[in-house]
Amino acid sequence: MFFRKINSRRAKQRVFQITRATGEVLTAMQDVIEEFVSYFQTLLGGTRSQRNIDLSFLQQDLKHRLTQVEANILDAPVTRNEIKEAIFDIEEDSAPGPDGYTSAFFKAAWPVVGEAISEAIVEFFRTGKLLKQVNATLLALIPKVHKPAHVSDYRPISCCNVIHKAITKILVKWMQLVLHLLIDYSQNAFVPGRSISDNILLAQELLFFFSVTVNFINKGTYK
Repeated sequence: MFFRKINSRRAKQRVFQITRATGEVLTAMQDVIEEFVSYFQTLLGGTRSQRNIDLSFLQQDLKHRLTQVEANILDAPVTRNEIKEAIFDIEEDSAPGPDGYTSAFFKAAWPVVGEAISEAIVEFFRTGKLLKQVNATLLALIPKVHKPAHVSDYRPISCCNVIHKAITKILVKWMQLVLHLLIDYSQNAFVPGRSISDNILLAQELLFFFSVTVNFINKGTYK
């Protein structure tokens, strides 16, 4: 019964055919694979630009800047405690990356692998370099509709290695300490401590103000 359910699930997840934008139906497995690869290479891929982009012109428009003390927060070396906290904060059932290991393995084997993992992450923050094997990502294709027929009917989800996830968590934690200092006060959505409803109330107040100013009465609208 158990294996029958597994086989049934695999059969549902397998893509046997795909329809091109031209209407051509591909049934050969190699053609189906190439169609997916071509589509997502166009969507997600790109050539690396070697141009040096000058962003100095943006400095004159920056309203908020970090003080030296605040900037030192981002420049501080990563600690092994931060690395361990990031690893242990990853959900154990989170989808594994190309190496096949979930955070459950690293947590259970931390006395053995902890030093090597910590040294690898410290080296990344020190040099800015990361092994391409660690940076590799699997794309899991999730159907967006009940019966997907085209490549565009699938939504890609990135499955990263645990080390990659840990580095991301550390960076996010650091940015959370200073991001609210850089985002303008008019930005209320998606900022901790602020509410998008404040902008709704502001819009209502503006509508009331213009209604009274233009119509001399409060109609809620103005002409």
